[in-house]
Amino acid sequence: MKCSVVHMIITMVSGILLATGFGCSPPTEQDRINIAEALSSPAAAACFEKADAPIIMEFPRDAGSHDTFQTEWWYYTGNLKTTPGRHFGYQLTFFRQALSCEPVKGASKWRTQQLYFAHFAITDTQANAFFSDLRMNRQSIGLAGARGNPYQVWIDDWRAQQIDDHLVLTASGEGITLHLVLSAIKPVLLQGNQGLSRKGREPFNASYYYSLPRLETRGTLEIGPDKHGVTGNSWFDHEWSTRALDADVAGWDWFSVHLDDGRDLMVCQVRGAGGQPNGYAFGSISFPDGRYKILSADAFSVKIRGIWKSPTTDRQYPGQWEIRVPDQDLTLAVTPVIQNQEHTHLFSYWEGAARFTGKGIKGLGYVELTGY
Repeated sequence: MKCSVVHMIITMVSGILLATGFGCSPPTEQDRINIAEALSSPAAAACFEKADAPIIMEFPRDAGSHDTFQTEWWYYTGNLKTTPGRHFGYQLTFFRQALSCEPVKGASKWRTQQLYFAHFAITDTQANAFFSDLRMNRQSIGLAGARGNPYQVWIDDWRAQQIDDHLVLTASGEGITLHLVLSAIKPVLLQGNQGLSRKGREPFNASYYYSLPRLETRGTLEIGPDKHGVTGNSWFDHEWSTRALDADVAGWDWFSVHLDDGRDLMVCQVRGAGGQPNGYAFGSISFPDGRYKILSADAFSVKIRGIWKSPTTDRQYPGQWEIRVPDQDLTLAVTPVIQNQEHTHLFSYWEGAARFTGKGIKGLGYVELTGY
């Protein structure tokens, strides 16, 4: 599929994107956007800043947007349970894409160079059901945006914001609603080399990337008429970049897990055009006291142990895995809580809640699969 960010804008203007949001015809396979291609597109990227050297991150400033970079995202995923033990997974993610690095011309408040979109999903394990919604809007007259102090990122009434010492997430889609309060119980984790996370051979094939690996979470989820009080843990990622991926990258496989001994693990494999790792895998492990260790590509392995075929898109995704981190004495079997957790709107990819089990240890986490 030869798509790009430019194609994304064209589809929005032509009404396809509006159709996905208001119950009209769903996007066809030709309409869907390849995320990896969008992140590697050279179109108009030359004048944007690039992530090519470590920086000193400052907070709350760097919690906000970095508009001189082409691409940015704020990523919340988590596993939650009711008091009786019913399990839910959730995802609320915000993306910013700069349409141009040229200054905005004209005085109209409607003019902007920044497009925001967001994905909201809930996995209901007991019902074997996955709900996914999408929103898009431009950064003008307050419709969407992000700022660092006080921290807030939003599209319409979907938002993540700092209130006192907590993060508050709110979103309401078709048949699903979320209101969660998150409290960080570990400090910021700087991924890669002090926040510079390399993903390819070119100096600028990298992102600035930090995480909050464990956020104690409480609140409510609504599915249809049913409202559930829930508690659990969330993971937060924030990345910004310009052309983070090489042109020959097909996609990536990303895993995070909260283990029951207090450790939190993230590993990611970037896949080349042939489907094999491109040599720039990355990861981290956070310990119960907040200390952490960055994992290089040779510090862990990910092996596929099963395949799942989507009944909607006919795409084949890995469906089970084995993750090994030898120096941490970790071997984990990874199994989705339900198989069908595929987003099938304009951006088609698999992301969902999963169980991680090993010898004397277990945990709940999330898996993201792109480019299949």
